[in-house]
Amino acid sequence: MGSVIKNFYFLQFKGEVLKKIKAKGIAKKTGFAKIGLCFVLVFLTLSCSSPLKPKSVFNSKAKIKGVYHKVKKGETLWRIAKTYNVDLKQLKQINYITDVQEIRIGRNLFIPGARKRLNVDIYKSPIKKVSLERNRPSATKKGFIVWPIKGTLTSRFGMRKNQKHDGIDIAAPKGSPIFAAASGKIIFSGWGPSGYGKMVIIKHNKKWVTVYAHNSKNSVKKDQWVKKGEKIAYIGRTGRASGPHLHFELRGYREPVNPLIYLR
Repeated sequence: MGSVIKNFYFLQFKGEVLKKIKAKGIAKKTGFAKIGLCFVLVFLTLSCSSPLKPKSVFNSKAKIKGVYHKVKKGETLWRIAKTYNVDLKQLKQINYITDVQEIRIGRNLFIPGARKRLNVDIYKSPIKKVSLERNRPSATKKGFIVWPIKGTLTSRFGMRKNQKHDGIDIAAPKGSPIFAAASGKIIFSGWGPSGYGKMVIIKHNKKWVTVYAHNSKNSVKKDQWVKKGEKIAYIGRTGRASGPHLHFELRGYREPVNPLIYLR
């Protein structure tokens, strides 16, 4: 009975010893783990002490000499870069700009290498003033053109039988000579568009041209220069014509104008 009790206490003592040994081993391992974790935390803290920045040709603005330019209305990034003689790509990167079109007014842009602020030229698109009354320019007076033929006025400029008539019709005997209403250059001599028949077009300047249609014969060629009153064709009825006559047009900036306003 006593030996059984001794064995019981021995076994109990042995178990406690083993528990202590195991506990010490676990504590030792845990201690090493804690020390290792501390080293990792210190390393990460030191690594993240300076925040990450986007890629740039410059490491820091503080290390580079330059000035700040305040964006004004009408200024573009391209013109700012050109004014300061700075590469556009570098200017975008150092100022963290992704879209060159989106630079707001009042933003301060860092200009590397610049010693002083400069004025940027604002781009102004050229606007040409166009007269609203192109059909009747005030600079041209009556007598600018002369009658191209002697005959009878049979149809006027404007609406005719619910259709627009872009010129005037002058009836004359077939074969009668047609004269240039003003000096200029022949830009067309041949068969015209549908209904016009044989036709001559004279360009007098950048603004004005005259048209002579339904001719029986043209006596001038393209690129030929003619004077006012010089013979250019003969009366006929080619194209869509009810009888021998001249269809005469005056055009300003390609728009038909009433010739009777300017004929002398």
